[in-house]
Amino acid sequence: MSGGADRAGARRTGKDSAGTGGARTRGRAALNVTNLSVAYGNVVAVHSATFTVAEGDACAITGPNGNGKSSILMGVTGMVRRRGAVEIFGTSAPNGDVRWAARHGLTLVPERRQLYPELAAIDNILLGCYPWTRSIGRARRSGSFGRAIDLFPELKPHLKQQAGTLSGGQQQMVAIARGLASDPKILAVDEPCLGLAEAVARRVYDVLARIHEQGTTLIIVEEAPKRALTLCNRRVEVRNGVAGAA
Repeated sequence: MSGGADRAGARRTGKDSAGTGGARTRGRAALNVTNLSVAYGNVVAVHSATFTVAEGDACAITGPNGNGKSSILMGVTGMVRRRGAVEIFGTSAPNGDVRWAARHGLTLVPERRQLYPELAAIDNILLGCYPWTRSIGRARRSGSFGRAIDLFPELKPHLKQQAGTLSGGQQQMVAIARGLASDPKILAVDEPCLGLAEAVARRVYDVLARIHEQGTTLIIVEEAPKRALTLCNRRVEVRNGVAGAA
């Protein structure tokens, strides 16, 4: 890893793989998850997941494919209904309300980007501002939108291009920029390197490291724990739908 990812690795000196020690000062609880369960019909994807992410953490959620990692994020952020309790900065999150979560500081960058392919890249990014404004002018002038654009200078020549015509790496950058435009306190990113070439994956992680350095709490779902732990200072392991500190 290069750039921010190397700096993140340096920050982890002296920590074990679960991030239980080390020099980074942990703040108040940004996210508390207690006995979270997610089911699709009669199929239980997650049961009794319990963990805490402190403010300022970069937390990896790792485990094999099909074990419930993405379902945990979707349940936490309100994309799907859940059982169990979720608290964002000490406030109980209502069940199945993704707008509430975004307005209270938790934004999800979903797996496989989930962009609007016929909209321009810039319009996809502006949609990230929707939780706090419906004014396009205000969104364009906002610091969060400017920060999102500035983190990806390679996107600037393509901002008016339809998102569906961009490369996979460019689409992932648009998806992360859209998440940042919501001005999150916690940014949850689901499989950020899925299907990307290694050089592009390194670039994505470099940007995620910069986002973390700027003060945003990160939650990253990642099948490859070694990659995640170049950035993350703690890890939650998911096996057969059960999550706990690794």
